Amino acid sequence: MKEFWNTFKKDMTFEKVIVRLVMAWLVTSIVFYLKSGTEFNTAQFAADVNIVMYACFLLLFFVFFCGLGYMKVFSWMEVYGPMILITLYGTLTVNEHSELTYLVGVLAVLCIAIVYAAAHTKVFAEIKSRRTVIIIYAAAAAVYMMIAGTTTVLRYVNYSAPGFDFGIWAQMFHNMKETLQPVTTVERNVSLSHFAVHFSPIYYVYLPFYFVFPYPVTLQVLQVLTIASGIIPIYLLCRKFGLSRSATAAFGIIFALFPTVATGCYYDLHENCFLVPLILWLFYFIEKNNYKGIIIFSILTMLVKEDAPVYIACIGLFVIFGKRKYIAGTLMTVGAVIYFVAVTTLMREYGLGVMTYRYDNFMVDSAGSLMDVIRNFVVNPAYAVSECFSSEKYPFLLYMFVPVGFMPLATKKISQFILLLPMVIINLATDYQYQYSIFFQYVFGVTAILFYMAISNYSELGEKARRFMCSVAICSAVIIMPLASLSRTYYIEHYSNTKEQIEVLDEVMESIPKEASVGATTFFIAHLADREELYEYPYKFGKSPLPEYLILDLRYYKVTEEDEIYFEENGYEEVAGQASLYQILKR
Repeated sequence: MKEFWNTFKKDMTFEKVIVRLVMAWLVTSIVFYLKSGTEFNTAQFAADVNIVMYACFLLLFFVFFCGLGYMKVFSWMEVYGPMILITLYGTLTVNEHSELTYLVGVLAVLCIAIVYAAAHTKVFAEIKSRRTVIIIYAAAAAVYMMIAGTTTVLRYVNYSAPGFDFGIWAQMFHNMKETLQPVTTVERNVSLSHFAVHFSPIYYVYLPFYFVFPYPVTLQVLQVLTIASGIIPIYLLCRKFGLSRSATAAFGIIFALFPTVATGCYYDLHENCFLVPLILWLFYFIEKNNYKGIIIFSILTMLVKEDAPVYIACIGLFVIFGKRKYIAGTLMTVGAVIYFVAVTTLMREYGLGVMTYRYDNFMVDSAGSLMDVIRNFVVNPAYAVSECFSSEKYPFLLYMFVPVGFMPLATKKISQFILLLPMVIINLATDYQYQYSIFFQYVFGVTAILFYMAISNYSELGEKARRFMCSVAICSAVIIMPLASLSRTYYIEHYSNTKEQIEVLDEVMESIPKEASVGATTFFIAHLADREELYEYPYKFGKSPLPEYLILDLRYYKVTEEDEIYFEENGYEEVAGQASLYQILKR
């Protein structure tokens, strides 16, 4: 008994008592949070808790952790336990508290727990087999594809994908399959090549797959697969920089959990998704000093969109000043500038021009150009900084940097920061709110750049800094993932609750003759895309067309007196319908 008591006293150091008490408190808090039916962010929550029962649970868990410590069972728990439990508690509660300040508070406390863990271990984990790393990568990619794929596919199946923009792509690919031309009538109420609006030849990469599976849902699946493929160059870059197997596995997990790789898909297909794998492959070939790969992936990246040369030009500058590869960097930068000028000139002459209105905050009047943006940055840097770092852009910065543990910023090499220029130009300088939202496609290019910077910088960090930053990345990604990515899982519930409605709507869409011209409200557009003439009603651009059929989604669209007058003046009569679901009119 005396020996037991002496051993117990040695085990019950002040530090261990505090850690075990904190862990017991966190577990108790989690239990009572799950048990309670009230919201945690009110004073009423604590008032409803039975204090005696709370104290009993706290004591029970404290004794439990003391027992584990004494028996040397799960000895790692006292190192990682606070970090794991704070992550779990934050993951459970962060969705219920919409204010960003709560997330910041959770992450701040989490950092303290990670500092403690990093100070009490030399390595967090050691993976001895490359095969294990590959299995982890495959599992991480599978989890990502399951989350993003389920969400985006059900978004279409549930009739929740709008005409702008998914209906445009659905009709465009139908026409590409029939004529090889990227023509759509949805986009501007006339038969128009989409390349007049955005120059994106990269879309032809998808066409062979669409030939085999000619359905709009194919496009949603292809986007998810495209982004998931970025995990391959992530693995190769980790190996090229000499990272350990454990660190390599960690970056695969961080990539799969990184908010924007999923949330960027949630406004349906966009050509920007190609930026993730293409830019990562480009960085890999830069590190390999492979000129053929550099040229191929620079060209492919520029084919994504008219603004994609911005990424290549900035990466080219980094290659010149950071990598001292003057020929490759010069070719990239000069080539990108020439391509950008050529494409934007052609779009201005033969298309609808470049969307400079997204930078109206830097322009004095409607006649302004992109030169006004450059002029403001040079002449009035104070204004430029105030626009780039206005308060509404703080959430974007947090979501982009915290889930990579701020590793892109952890460098003494000034040349590395050249790679942040695309974030400033594409995401921060604009007042177009979608470009600095993680729920739209404009985040993909910067995401790829941040991962390259994180991997590169990690390879040069000290061991303690590595452990801390990598742990911050994984834990914060686990917390933010439900807040961002899983917040769209309501599509699953929606599908389950409205399955009968969806079946009715599917039959309605099939009943409309394929040769007929159709006008439809936004959520019906993608499901009617396999026809030559299709317009979104109410009409947004130019002269209003007069299609043979009008199909209205009565779930979300309320027919007004103005609509009734329009129908009567143009000879539309109702031929079918169901209250609160749909209405079909024919001329």
